[in-house]
Amino acid sequence: MTTTELIRAADRHFWRDAAVDSRQSFLATGNFDLAANAFGLLMVHNDDIVAPGEGFDMHHHQDAEIITWVLDGALEHRDSGSAESTIVETGMAQHISAGAGVRHSEVNAAGYTSRQKVRVVQSWLPADVLGTTPSHDHHDYNDTLASGDFVQVAGPSSPLPLGVEGAALWVARLHDDLPRELSGGAFVHFFVATGEAHVDGEHLHAGDTLRLTDAGPLKVTGSGEVLAWVMDRAV
Repeated sequence: MTTTELIRAADRHFWRDAAVDSRQSFLATGNFDLAANAFGLLMVHNDDIVAPGEGFDMHHHQDAEIITWVLDGALEHRDSGSAESTIVETGMAQHISAGAGVRHSEVNAAGYTSRQKVRVVQSWLPADVLGTTPSHDHHDYNDTLASGDFVQVAGPSSPLPLGVEGAALWVARLHDDLPRELSGGAFVHFFVATGEAHVDGEHLHAGDTLRLTDAGPLKVTGSGEVLAWVMDRAV
C-alpha cells in the first residue's frame, strides 16, 4: 500500500547566512547523522539560493554521490583534481563521485556587481563502493526537457550514471496541464521547484515536497519545474 507524506515549503528546514539561503528536506547544516535521517537513499536535498560572487570555498567530501541541478543562473565548480573550473548553467546537472576524497569549491559564476543569483538543488546519496577514484561530469538537458516529459538526468539510463544502484533523478518542465507519467518505486521524493503540480491526489505548490513509499506509476500534471528521486531501497 502506498503511503504519502506532504511537507509544505514553510515546513522545510531553513538555514541562512549572508551569502546563502538554504531550504532543506533533511537537516544538513551542522553535525547530523545523514544516513539516519535519509529517505530511501536520499540523505541531502537542499534548495540553495546563492548571492552573486558568493558560495562555498574549498571543502571536503568522501564516499558520496552528489548531484547538483541548476534551476537558475550559473555555478562555477573547481575541484582538487583539476586546475580548470567548470561552469554549470540553468538546465544542467553535475555529478560528483567523491570516492576516496575530493576537495572542491562551488560559487555563483556571476560577479558581485551582476545582481544575478544562482539557484541549485543539491542531493547526496551514499556510494555503493567506498574509496573509488573521484570523478565528476556534467550534462545539458535543456533540449530534452522541452517536451514536458520526465527526463532521467542522473541514474542508469542517463548520461550521468551514479555510483549507487537503485536510484535515479527525474526532472520535468511541466506545461499545458498534460498528464505525464513518472515511474514508481519503493521510495519517491517529489519536489516542486517552480509552479505547481498535481500528483497522487495532492496539489503541490513551489517548495512543497511529497514523499511516497511503495508507489506505483504516478500521473503528474501541472505547470513548472519538478524534480523526483525514485529509489528501490533505503540506506
